[in-house]
Amino acid sequence: MFSQVIKSMIKTSGGSVNKTHLDKYLELIEECFMYNPCNFWLGTIIEKSPLDLMIFQEIIFEKRPNTIIECGTGCGGLAYFLATLMDLMNIDGKIITIDHHEKPPLEPYPKKDLVTIDGKAVTVNVNFHQSQKRPKHPKIEYIHSDCLTADIPKLGTKTMVILDSDNSADYVYQELERFSPLVSLGQYIIIENTIASDKRNGPAGAVKKFLKKNKHFVADHNREKFEITSKPGGYLLKTAQTPSKKQ
Repeated sequence: MFSQVIKSMIKTSGGSVNKTHLDKYLELIEECFMYNPCNFWLGTIIEKSPLDLMIFQEIIFEKRPNTIIECGTGCGGLAYFLATLMDLMNIDGKIITIDHHEKPPLEPYPKKDLVTIDGKAVTVNVNFHQSQKRPKHPKIEYIHSDCLTADIPKLGTKTMVILDSDNSADYVYQELERFSPLVSLGQYIIIENTIASDKRNGPAGAVKKFLKKNKHFVADHNREKFEITSKPGGYLLKTAQTPSKKQ
């Protein structure tokens, strides 16, 4: 396990494992993997770490969903990634991606500090705007709407959901309540940013509340095998069927 390797390195260098905030350390590494500099998929910004993308690939190959609902489009990189995975795997499916921004948000990425091998911090300038257009692909359907009020098109027989829009606990919980009944048995609802340090008021708090009430889903920690992930405890596998609700 990666955390054990880190602990071993700390002990070898004469440090104290008990004084090390390992969760915060892993969060910083995850952030570096995502933003220092930004990642791209076939020329489109994709705000995910390579390790999380590998897990997405494994899930799509194993579960073969024919409909993926994404809440929070951003630049469209993840939707594009998932659509091309479907192409490679010969899955006749679609990506329904929802965002209240009609175009990618024009927000500059902050400058980040990296640490070099000799221990000196260097500033990496990644201060540019997300001004590009979202990618076009026949499997991607863009919906300009708030996720909680969006009209959802007809779904396939194997539906998976990814939540990555508003990261407040209340909003994420409402998303879970709305979209979890749409998830097919044996598929996932994946909640991003559960790594955020504010566990009560962020996505992690919503997941905890949801799992206490809903026994049809379980957190699949096997999907966290690299330990560096933006969604610890956020891979929720549907293990029992839920009553259908209006979309």
